[in-house]
Amino acid sequence: MAEPHISIDIVISGCTIITMDAERRIIEDGAVAIRGERILWVGNTSELPTNWKVKQRIELSGKVLIPGLVNSHGHWAMTLFRGYMDDAPLETWLQKAWKVEAAFVSPENVKVGSQLAMIEMIRGGTTCAADMYWQYRTTTEAAIQAGFRMVNGPSFTEIAGYKGKKSTEYPEALEYLDTYQSEPMVHCCIQMHSTYTTNESMMEDAGRILEDRGLLFITHASESRSEMELVHQKYGLTPIQVLERAGLLGPRSLLAHCVYLSNEEIDKLAETGTSVAHCPSSNLKLASGIARVADMVKAGVIVSIGTDGPASNNDLDMFHEAQLAAMVQKGITGDPTVLPAEIVFAMMTLGGARAIGMGDQLGAVEAGRLADLAIMDFDAAHLTPCYDIYSHLVYAAGSADVCDVVINGRVVMRNREMLTLDEKEIKQRVRKIADEVRKL
Repeated sequence: MAEPHISIDIVISGCTIITMDAERRIIEDGAVAIRGERILWVGNTSELPTNWKVKQRIELSGKVLIPGLVNSHGHWAMTLFRGYMDDAPLETWLQKAWKVEAAFVSPENVKVGSQLAMIEMIRGGTTCAADMYWQYRTTTEAAIQAGFRMVNGPSFTEIAGYKGKKSTEYPEALEYLDTYQSEPMVHCCIQMHSTYTTNESMMEDAGRILEDRGLLFITHASESRSEMELVHQKYGLTPIQVLERAGLLGPRSLLAHCVYLSNEEIDKLAETGTSVAHCPSSNLKLASGIARVADMVKAGVIVSIGTDGPASNNDLDMFHEAQLAAMVQKGITGDPTVLPAEIVFAMMTLGGARAIGMGDQLGAVEAGRLADLAIMDFDAAHLTPCYDIYSHLVYAAGSADVCDVVINGRVVMRNREMLTLDEKEIKQRVRKIADEVRKL
């Protein structure tokens, strides 16, 4: 009796696949089959089953398919202020940022700024990103509409934002979680801006929700010398010590930056399973310092890559971040062997997935995982010849080399054309907002 036909939504074939699976397989002339939101099968094109009924076939001879990149830290709608507050230390930069945000982070503006960020990230092969910003419900809805995977949630802070609002209230946080915790494209978390812009009551509220809901916790920590001084003045401790005392370190905690850590604190992060989002461009541009990433990795800390916001970076290019992450560590350690390209690429993919608590769902091209994929055109002068594909992905490739993107089994960019967001209209709207920002 003939085998029954199996319905497949998408088959991508003819490409080189960087699987990032446990064996780190690289499959030449590979193929990926997608059914629904998940990868059903990965292998050689010649081994594709013949009894499949395929709805969409994508032939990609000469292309390279990678896991979708995970941007573990950012502030999406700060696209609205890109280039507005440059060449200043963190504290001066923040004061200017908070002023312009208080005037312009309305729901309407945040929506279009976030849409612009998603366009930039999709064009760069990022399929999942964390956001910490005002109007988080608005951004969440925008991401769902665009088919973009996001990590987001209520954020506690004493900073005065739009219309003087200072923080998420406890009931408001629960309402958001009740609405979105079952949404497949939204991976809910609880966020806290930092230990110096919150108080112990807020930490208790955050901790209570985290415990009740089993969620990811995200905060900035140990980013600059001034922060270290402010936190010491406020608590008599370092940021890591404050978080430890509040019970906010652990395998469901993700700390952005971590530039200033002692040896003991690095060991503590490794011991507790706390993850770090490394944002080298922002740290360098704000002269905050250079995180000891090589030491963290050696100690066993889960390190991911983040862009931070586009007003302190000033782009959302994960490939640029990866190159900096690798090269700066070699420079400051004097050891060219630290953070080899394969390790850094893992930070962009599997490391990011693990940092956001989705290590078994994202970060690799493997049957059963969510179908978040990016396809790159390696037929470019700066990628010719290719002796080591990891080397090219970290040291030579860039966002402009990405040509196709799939998120949750849905093609959102094909042949560099955006399919779920109106790029022309969004850019026009952002330019109008910028005209008003200039008048501030």
